[in-house]
Amino acid sequence: MSIGFDYKKFANSLTKQAERNIPKDIALNHKREFLDRIFNFTYIAGEAFSKDDTIQDSATAKMLTQVISEWTFHKYIDLLRSNIPAMYHESILQKLGYVAYEMTREANLGKLTQDEMLKLVEAQLKKSYEKACRQLVDNGQISAEICDNALSLSNVDTMKIKKYNTHNYTVCALLFALFSVGMNIFGYDYRHLDVYNTAALVLLSMYVGFYIGIKQGVK
Repeated sequence: MSIGFDYKKFANSLTKQAERNIPKDIALNHKREFLDRIFNFTYIAGEAFSKDDTIQDSATAKMLTQVISEWTFHKYIDLLRSNIPAMYHESILQKLGYVAYEMTREANLGKLTQDEMLKLVEAQLKKSYEKACRQLVDNGQISAEICDNALSLSNVDTMKIKKYNTHNYTVCALLFALFSVGMNIFGYDYRHLDVYNTAALVLLSMYVGFYIGIKQGVK
C-alpha cells in the first residue's frame, strides 16, 4: 500500500536544512561530502520507510526519516571533527544508520511517544558509536587516544547547551524589558527616567547582537 511519501523530495528538503545549519568549520572544509552523505542517508531511510508495511501514513514515515537524518547530521559532524581517518567514516555512519532505523521502527511498532523514541534512539546510537570506535582500536586502525577524543565529541549536546543558555538569556532580557515598561508606566515622574531608558535601550540592543551571534555560532 502506497503512503504517498515522496522521500526524494523530503531528502532534498532536509539536506537544504542541513546546509543552513552546517557549522562553519565543517562548511569550510567538508561541505560537499557532508551534504552528499546527509542526502544519501536520508534518501535511503525514506525509501526504506516508504516500503515498510508497518508504516501506515506519510507523516509517520517523515518523522522517522527525519530522526535518522538529524542523527546522521550530528554524528557525521563528530566524525569530521575527530581524528578518525575519513576512510572509516562511511562504515561507522552505516552502522549508526542501521541502529537508528531499527530503533525508530521498533519504537513506532511499540507505540512509544516521540520523546520516548528519541531517548531510546539516542541511548542506542551512543552505544553503537562507542562500539564502532572501540572496534577500530581493537583492529589497530586507530589509537586509543584518537578513540577517546572521538567519544568526547558530541555536537548534539553542544547544541543543547547553546539552546539552553540562549533561552536563559532570553528570559532575562524579557524580564528586564517588562521591568522597563513598568518603570515608564508607574515611575514616569522618576527624574532620571531618560537616562534609564537610554541605558535600557543600549543593553537590550547589545543582547540582540549577542543573540544573533549565538545563533550564527550554532550554524
